[in-house]
Amino acid sequence: MNIHTDEDWDFFKKAFDEAYPGFFGALRYSYPELTPAELRLSALIKLKLSIKESAAVLGISLESVRKARYRLRKKLMIHEEENLEEFIERVGTGEVAKI
Repeated sequence: MNIHTDEDWDFFKKAFDEAYPGFFGALRYSYPELTPAELRLSALIKLKLSIKESAAVLGISLESVRKARYRLRKKLMIHEEENLEEFIERVGTGEVAKI
């Protein structure tokens, strides 16, 4: 699957919402400043895709994914010692709240 167009994103988002209902709502509620690209990356992290797999799905370079993950960590105010994947896994469970 590739997410290159708005149509691709709409299809992906619908399928993702069926598997993880409330994920995007919880993420947007706690972090309304997230961009659509950051929401897409968060969804791919939730699916446990590697950086390489995420790059292929998004049609971007590995370095672009690494930078996007770094920026996402900063926006989510995740401490250095906390794992991004574990943080995203907790979204929607009531364990993640905006600081």
